[in-house]
Amino acid sequence: MTSNAQLIYDKLAAHFPHALKTITELSYNDGGKRNFIVSDEIGFDYDQVQNCSPCYEAHQKEKSPDALFCVGDKLYFIEFKDGKHDKNDIRLKIHEGVTTLYMFVREHLPVITRAEFVELDINYAVIARRDARHRESSFQAALIDTSRKYNLKNIEGLLVKNTRFTSDPSLILNLLHKLTLTKLTSIQIFEGPGDTQTFSI
Repeated sequence: MTSNAQLIYDKLAAHFPHALKTITELSYNDGGKRNFIVSDEIGFDYDQVQNCSPCYEAHQKEKSPDALFCVGDKLYFIEFKDGKHDKNDIRLKIHEGVTTLYMFVREHLPVITRAEFVELDINYAVIARRDARHRESSFQAALIDTSRKYNLKNIEGLLVKNTRFTSDPSLILNLLHKLTLTKLTSIQIFEGPGDTQTFSI
C-alpha cells in the first residue's frame, strides 16, 4: 500500500515535473553563484511550490526549504545553506513550507484528511557548508553544528518529527545516500575555484 507521504510526493512531482532536479541544482547558491554539493541524483525543488490557500487571491510564493525527498512513509525537507545562518529564517522556512504543503494536499489530495496530514512523518534537515576555518578540525566543527542544531529542536513534535543540522561531509553523504534510496554513493563538495573534495560511501 502506498503511503500518504509517497502519494503527496508523487502528486507534487506530477504537478511540477520541471521541479525534479539534480542535487547539484538544488544546492546551488544563487546569491554567490557557485556550486555546493555536486551530484546527479534527483530530488524535488520545493521552491517551485506556491501556497494555494483560499485566503489569497492568487497563489502566493512563501519561504520554503530548498528540497523535498520521500523515503517510504517519511518526508524530508532539506535546506542547503552556503553562507550565514539566520536562525529565524531557517525556522520560518519550515513553518511556511509545511503550511504550503498542507494547502497543496487540501486542493489536490482531498482524500487525505487533516488528521492524517498531522500524523505525517515530516523531517527537516539543514545541510550547511563547513566554515573554512574549521575544515581541518572535526571537533570544532561538531561543536558549532551542535549549537546550531538546538536552534531547531523546539519545533520537533509539532510541525516536524525530527530535525538535523550538519556541515560534516561524511554525515551529509550518509544523509543523501538515505534520501536517494541508496542510489547516491559519492558526492563532491565545491569549496572554491580548483578546490573540489570527493567523499564516497
